[in-house]
Amino acid sequence: MATVLEHDAEAIEALRKFGFRVHYGDATRLDLLRVAGAARARVLVVAVDNIAPSLELVDIARENFPNLTIVARARNVQHWYQLNERGVHHIERETLDSALMSARSVLEAMGYEPHRARTLAMRFRRHSVQQLYALAPHFRDESKLISLARAGRQQLEQLFAQERLDHPPVAKTWDGSETADDAFDEAAHPAKVLANGGTPEP
Repeated sequence: MATVLEHDAEAIEALRKFGFRVHYGDATRLDLLRVAGAARARVLVVAVDNIAPSLELVDIARENFPNLTIVARARNVQHWYQLNERGVHHIERETLDSALMSARSVLEAMGYEPHRARTLAMRFRRHSVQQLYALAPHFRDESKLISLARAGRQQLEQLFAQERLDHPPVAKTWDGSETADDAFDEAAHPAKVLANGGTPEP
């Protein structure tokens, strides 16, 4: 069963009603982590809203409970880099998937079949994650980071440009018939639609 460390009293009451084991207090306190059973736990989920306490919790856990597998939520790309630098291998960015699902909906609205829209979104996700790992060694070197990020974005543009040539979207005309519409040329470019989800930049 999961054990929750929470500093919001109202949230604690709600969690207990649903049967969770909850401890009140600051998760960065080593004594509270011990009482909550961190030494016996297999996984620690770090879902702290503020970046500094999140990193502090990871540091404490890595030092005192080295056998714990840490799964962390990253607020942004810089937070992701800092977690990765600390040896955290299971990191999810907070807004990435919601941005991708929004982009998928946009692609469908612009004429892409649902399966293709999903495939493009997942391809973009893989590219974004791969870029993060490729850029991670350089995240403290801004000029290098920007240069590599731009190269990665160009690579993605080329990938999606070829995808569009191979599989042009099918648009609905005013009378309901389907046509490959040249008017989609700029707006339907998936790399542009998905850009806000994106290729990580500093």
